Amino acid sequence: MKRSTIRCVLGLVLCTFAIPLTGARAQSTGLVASDDPLYLDLEWLSEHGILDQVILGQRPYSRREIARILRVARTRMDGKSSGLASRLSDNARDVIEPVLQRLENRFSDVTDGGRDEEVALVPLDVGALSYTRNDARHRGFPAPHSSLTEATIDPLADRRLGIPVAQGQTAALELAHRLEFDDWFAIQLRERLNSFKLNDTTPATRSGELLLVSARARWRNVALTMGRQQLTWGQVKGSGLFLASDAPALDAVSVASDAPFRLPGFLRPLGATQGTLFLADLGASMNHSHSRLLGYKVSVQPNPAVELGGTFFNHFGGAGSTWRFNANSLIDFLPFIDVFRRHNYVDSSRTVDVESDKVLGVDGRFRLDPLGGLVVSGELLIDDFDRYRLMSMLTTTGSSVLSITIPSIGTPGVSAQLTAKHMGTITYTHAILQNGITTRGRLLGDELGPDAKSFGAKLIFVLENSRLDLEGRTAIYSNATYLTYYSDSAHVNFVTQKVARTVDELRDIAVVSVTVQGTEGISLKLRGGTERIRNASFVAGARRTDYVAQVEFRIVH
Repeated sequence: MKRSTIRCVLGLVLCTFAIPLTGARAQSTGLVASDDPLYLDLEWLSEHGILDQVILGQRPYSRREIARILRVARTRMDGKSSGLASRLSDNARDVIEPVLQRLENRFSDVTDGGRDEEVALVPLDVGALSYTRNDARHRGFPAPHSSLTEATIDPLADRRLGIPVAQGQTAALELAHRLEFDDWFAIQLRERLNSFKLNDTTPATRSGELLLVSARARWRNVALTMGRQQLTWGQVKGSGLFLASDAPALDAVSVASDAPFRLPGFLRPLGATQGTLFLADLGASMNHSHSRLLGYKVSVQPNPAVELGGTFFNHFGGAGSTWRFNANSLIDFLPFIDVFRRHNYVDSSRTVDVESDKVLGVDGRFRLDPLGGLVVSGELLIDDFDRYRLMSMLTTTGSSVLSITIPSIGTPGVSAQLTAKHMGTITYTHAILQNGITTRGRLLGDELGPDAKSFGAKLIFVLENSRLDLEGRTAIYSNATYLTYYSDSAHVNFVTQKVARTVDELRDIAVVSVTVQGTEGISLKLRGGTERIRNASFVAGARRTDYVAQVEFRIVH
């Protein structure tokens, strides 16, 4: 293909990517962090059919994009389009209107048409003071086919950016700052001061950490971000097999559309489209230190009730790796080509596949208006995909999540959510890249654990400025050992065989969370939970009970 043709194709793609779905006024381009209570409100509004042209499976959003979302929601609420207002009962409007109004008040500086200043300095974009008392033990994340990864998980405490809360007492002060130049460039910084007191004789310790630091430039609808940033690719809070809704920050370069756009020509019926591409350094580790992670995701919304997404990860490189950039490794980044290849990892007489861990998945969200607005969302992840072992990837080694949300139980202020998860035996792990898909000792995806299942239910009560979540879930953990191998010389018949196991560990968790938000960006969160563990540490009859209590006071701009 001639270079001029390649430039034309790339130019067409970039310009298409740069055209937003709807016109946007000059507004700020800084991001709103993924742990902001705003996203719970947007999920709740989406479940009630208030939002349109919003991709929930790719966050965080810029303040500019949030302004667009709120303008569209207000238009729909006021009945200027789609007939939504005529379908809303007075009872539903009385519950939904205060939530939408609170968001509009908070983002009035952008929803009212943008700022007049060319430079905006926000010394305190977020301020949060929290105290957590946690009795749960951090656990290693095992890899049944190799060894322990470097990740630790705590199934009871809230996962947060940076250092996990201690098994004991943790007090923390978080501060975030934002500097914006006109409507095209933003610099953001967020740090935390910690004080730990462990449940032993260890003296109290203090530490400081840089949670987020990034520069973000926007041209039309294309945003380039460099630095430590958080990406979340989950449909609802608590989900996300690739980048969980509470995933750790990545040291990365990313390119993304700031707002959904429409593809041209015959692809236009795909509707609102969102795309993100990133390349991250996973940081120092004991195995394959500073390995790389390439990821990209494309989501489409053919209509307001349907969202579909496709995701790809490639974990490669790092200290001691044999990975080199060449034609073979380039194909390794293209799953729609690589999936049809017969992979070779051992025969040196022909081309050996590159040292990498490839992960592929799809996710979706469906709102069923004939069933009272029932929302069904799900995600599927397959690791080290190979068309010759498709069935095992969908069952034994694959991971999946299913969530069903009932948005109104008697009243729109009461909703329920049911979830089920299955985690495969090799998810996030690799025989050679034994640091796993982790950064700084934290998993990027779901923290349930390998070869595990969980089932949960949640009741949600929303009343103007307050929200109550009552959650219960049970999980079944296995520490079985597996043997995997090809049973033929052609490397077609892949076998996974369980060779050893002990009793399963059973965990039952109950969590209560209360969030109260004021109209001026002030919020208070109270969270308490307990976990009963049977066959603790896979010892028959062993029992343990853990607990967590948390209070957080937050101010957001």
